[in-house]
Amino acid sequence: MTRFSLPLILSGLCLLPLSGVAQYWNDFELEPHSYRSRELQDPVSLFLEKVDSGEVTVDEPNGKPLVKRLLETFDIPVSSQVLVFTKTSLQRDQVSVENPRALYFNENVYLGWMPGGRIEIASIDPEVGPVFYFQRPLDRPDDLLFRRTRSCLGCHAGSATNFLPGLLGQSVFPRENGTSMGTIRTFERISHEIPYEQRWGGWMVSGGGLESLPHMANAIATRNNGKLQLDRKTQGTEPSDLSVFFPEDAHLTKGSDILAMLAHDHQISAHYHINEAQFRVRQGLFDAQLDFNSGREALEKLKKSDRADVSKSIDKLLSYFLFANEPALPGNQITDHGSYRADFHKNKRTSKTGKSLKDLDLKDRLLTHRLSWMVYSKAFDGMPRAAREEFFFRLWNILKTQDAVEGYQHLGQEEKASIFEILIDTKADLPAFWKESGDLVKAG
Repeated sequence: MTRFSLPLILSGLCLLPLSGVAQYWNDFELEPHSYRSRELQDPVSLFLEKVDSGEVTVDEPNGKPLVKRLLETFDIPVSSQVLVFTKTSLQRDQVSVENPRALYFNENVYLGWMPGGRIEIASIDPEVGPVFYFQRPLDRPDDLLFRRTRSCLGCHAGSATNFLPGLLGQSVFPRENGTSMGTIRTFERISHEIPYEQRWGGWMVSGGGLESLPHMANAIATRNNGKLQLDRKTQGTEPSDLSVFFPEDAHLTKGSDILAMLAHDHQISAHYHINEAQFRVRQGLFDAQLDFNSGREALEKLKKSDRADVSKSIDKLLSYFLFANEPALPGNQITDHGSYRADFHKNKRTSKTGKSLKDLDLKDRLLTHRLSWMVYSKAFDGMPRAAREEFFFRLWNILKTQDAVEGYQHLGQEEKASIFEILIDTKADLPAFWKESGDLVKAG
């Protein structure tokens, strides 16, 4: 049996704030967040418990066999493969354009691997966010296969994630060896809000519609008269062909699907906004000595500064989930080249009329009905009850009105009605007033 390690539990004494020292909402090591000492419920931690007890055996060899096994275990589709060749992982020395790092993901787990490298995993706990694991050195077969690591937090708990444990992705001007000649510093964290002409520098992307979409993918940076420019290596090739860079059979599947990239872009910042709202509400309830299971009415009892910060974080979460700042696609149909579309739809929830938050537009925008599918995620459901109720109260007020709402003018009445219908039919834990107001809007 291959052995895994369980998360380390630190002494509670290390987590107590010093007397007289102010505690901030993003002091994630301290109560009430207790990032290192909390009993974890993320998919990888739960799996490791089974391995440690002997309930599950893992004996696949390193490389593709072990990666495939883990993807199957966590229900991550191979088709979600996206490729990045910048030196942004713990194994930066091994990453290059000839050996890009593959990322595989679903709503709960992100797994990174490259040929000849070790596996890195970010597993989402519903209450503390991403938990990071790193595979043992490949030359130590008797060591514990996975360890929870602090090393990742040097980058993954920095300014880009407001000093919370979080997921990252960045666009750079990459040299062929994967180092950066410059960063798109306007955006520290990848998201669906970034203009396409500033996305995917240092990434590889394949699929249909790329020729009409301005982007930075599949390109090597050079400097001409002091000015950075990109030389796209796939210009004129088949939209799914990345063999100009590396042997594509080195990875589990071919290409770096554009639809997977678009979903990945959205999810990275969706997790961030969930986590920020989660931490701010929990800290506010803790500071006011209120029950963590309190409803939205408890938010009025928070300290004034906490109340303002909580309100802002929920507004940002709502704006992001409703795609308020999504740049338009160019109008030509974006098409994936593999099976990611089918895999993406496997867990979709449909209304009685067949509508889903995973219905894809891919011509003018990503989604047909612009509310994030992450509203069903364990991360979203793990937020304090007060945060979820406040989110749905504000969303209800946007959807119920016949008039345009400031900041959400992009949502027409028919689209708002469709979102309302989908949630009524598919989200069982909506606040009671949603069910009582079903006649406010009618889906077209």
